[in-house]
Amino acid sequence: MAVAPKKDADNAVADGGSKKKKLFMIIGLAVALIAISIGGTVVALKMLSPAPAPGEATAEEEHEETAVLAPAIYFEMKPNFTINFNVNGRQRYLQAAITLLYRDPQLESLLTLHMPAIRNGLVMLLSGKSFDELQTEEGKESLRAEALDIINGQLLKEQEALIAKNDDGEDVSATKVEQVLFTNFVMQ
Repeated sequence: MAVAPKKDADNAVADGGSKKKKLFMIIGLAVALIAISIGGTVVALKMLSPAPAPGEATAEEEHEETAVLAPAIYFEMKPNFTINFNVNGRQRYLQAAITLLYRDPQLESLLTLHMPAIRNGLVMLLSGKSFDELQTEEGKESLRAEALDIINGQLLKEQEALIAKNDDGEDVSATKVEQVLFTNFVMQ
């Protein structure tokens, strides 16, 4: 009879270990279900949240745009440009008013200082064009692009000279004109 109580004790120990395993498995399963539930909720909220409308920026994008894009500054080149053309033995004229758009306030002093060289480049560009070419929309757009290249090329050349001359370690960053605008363009 001594054997029987020993078997019952072994069974009781085995049942106790089995109960602990079941308890740990149930707790582990509960933790896994909670984690899946939280993850699913987060994904569902992101998917169901309204997307920003086209053209509507998020708060982060708006901050980046305002940090990058400074206010526009306009520089009117005076006097207007007047160019004469000889077309089939007749004198034709072009009068153009040009305004420059840029964003760096320090650029105005460079534009003013180097205006004779910039105007010379633009006069050479304008006088090298044909009268008929400038009457088309494509011709005017091509002229704007070439004028922008001439102006920025002149500014870059002068800024590079300034950077090379500046030996005291001060940061001199190159700036440029963003657009050339024809505020008046008369051909006759």
